[in-house]
Amino acid sequence: MSTDRLERDAERAADRLRVVGPRMAARTGPEAQALLEDVRADLQRLADLAADVADQPRRVVPVLAAHALADQVLVLAHDVAVAAPGTPEGDAATEAAVAVVAALKARI
Repeated sequence: MSTDRLERDAERAADRLRVVGPRMAARTGPEAQALLEDVRADLQRLADLAADVADQPRRVVPVLAAHALADQVLVLAHDVAVAAPGTPEGDAATEAAVAVVAALKARI
């Protein structure tokens, strides 16, 4: 799986999050909050993939304001892409990250 595809898909997700993230945060209902929690769970999955493939300890992704979600997805996808390029482990992590980003895009 190509890291280029991961970064391209992450950019598309980030574009949507730049619009949708602040709108979700402005809503007070449980559905909007659940969606924000789901997006943040996807961000944590990306962080865990990057940490695992780089043989680093997992860290909790900070909960930032909704307008920062786009930047978080870009940074975390990039972390996966550069963790171990061209290795079987890196390829598997990239493939898993593409699936996480696809799920995130479908959710928003």
